[in-house]
Amino acid sequence: MRIAQLAYNPINSTLVNALLELGYEVDLYAPGGHFPNELGPNPYDARVRIFPVEYGKRWLLKNIFLPHWRQYSLFSGSTEDPIAAVGLLSWIHRRPSLTLACEIFSGSYAGDRSKKWKRLCRWGMRGSRLNIVNDDARVALQREYAGLSDDEPVIVYPCCFRQLPLPADRTAVRQSWGMPEDALILLASGNFNEYAGADWLIHALEAKQNLHIALQPFALDSLTRFLLGQCRGSERMYIEDHLLTWQEVYASAAGADIGMSVYKNPAPQFQHMGISSQRLCMFLSMGIPVIASQQASFEFLERYRCGVLVKNKHEFIEAIDFIRQRLPEMKANATRCAKEYIDTSGRYNNLVSALRAIA
Repeated sequence: MRIAQLAYNPINSTLVNALLELGYEVDLYAPGGHFPNELGPNPYDARVRIFPVEYGKRWLLKNIFLPHWRQYSLFSGSTEDPIAAVGLLSWIHRRPSLTLACEIFSGSYAGDRSKKWKRLCRWGMRGSRLNIVNDDARVALQREYAGLSDDEPVIVYPCCFRQLPLPADRTAVRQSWGMPEDALILLASGNFNEYAGADWLIHALEAKQNLHIALQPFALDSLTRFLLGQCRGSERMYIEDHLLTWQEVYASAAGADIGMSVYKNPAPQFQHMGISSQRLCMFLSMGIPVIASQQASFEFLERYRCGVLVKNKHEFIEAIDFIRQRLPEMKANATRCAKEYIDTSGRYNNLVSALRAIA
């Protein structure tokens, strides 16, 4: 049996592996029809193929009625555009579907798609046999946005590797960053802007003479890179000069002492992050305590004593000292939190069971 999954991205890899484990073959559909460059030509085996797709009225009218879609036992897709196609394919060809709601495009994060297109996407979500979100805090958010009833199944799987990449050598990583073996290093990965706490990070660099920072930005323009080099304390900051794969970012976390997971964007999904934050899951899984922005979905960090929640730049600096004084204990707590709370093993088993029930 074969399954069509629209919109491939690395977060979907767990879903692909679960479907393979259940004995299915998987056809991935992604714009351009190829895997991301960092994954190589095919990170799976011959049971997984990839094809091009587009998300628009012209492509849908030309393709959704083609008989080859009837070879599939299930349609799945990630939010948001792919779900419009998934909903139509499921309805026309009478096959079940599922939604991987890795993002929830509501409020100020609604995007620039037309209201008619977004209604079609939400209709596709409501037609799915299963909706998957990445944190318990997002279950109610997804139900409200998609218009799901209380009895429609929504399960949680975190944005985290089920099988962790091996950590790199700590000394070698620090040497590559040009930092002393005994330095206190804060690692920031992903988007680097005000919403991600860039201003707090720069303030901490300038205020704390004993702090070193490793920055692995998702994208950094030349002007921002130049201005960072003019900051007081910039000699204690390393900025990665190329985009790393998530596997490389995970491995390099071995060189850090503290991670940061700050979300100041007021849009609903960013105030319901929890373990949908891939950087948060990365830090905890690699035994790194975290400074996170204050929100209810991050409160488990303080329950496990593996992180500190902050509301402003002053609390951010205080959190650095708090963690530094308790570093060995908080590192051990981070590992325990990843095992017990993120619980990729248990949640993966729940995912496989849910898929078995609908596929």
